[in-house]
Amino acid sequence: MAKSIMHRKEDRTCYLCMLLRDDYNAREDLQEHHAMPGTANRRLSERYGLKVYLCIEHHLVGPDAVHSNIRLRRLLQANAQMAFERKHSHEEWMEAFGRNFI
Repeated sequence: MAKSIMHRKEDRTCYLCMLLRDDYNAREDLQEHHAMPGTANRRLSERYGLKVYLCIEHHLVGPDAVHSNIRLRRLLQANAQMAFERKHSHEEWMEAFGRNFI
């Protein structure tokens, strides 16, 4: 398993709590979320470290859960692309994922 290039697991923070609420409190209920959905893209997310750690509310339950909120899912995908392109080229992103989210 590759280490995330988007978020430090050791911080025990929820990526979206920090981003949306400026809440940097440590959480016990974190779950790993791969930023790029689908079987093939999940493997690529793992390979390139395109994953974040989310509280239950932002991962699975409620209106701000990325599995049910397209706006937040697209935000994570755009952030994943930006993180990827800091290490690789835009062309490599397009070759791997085939879609621009920025």
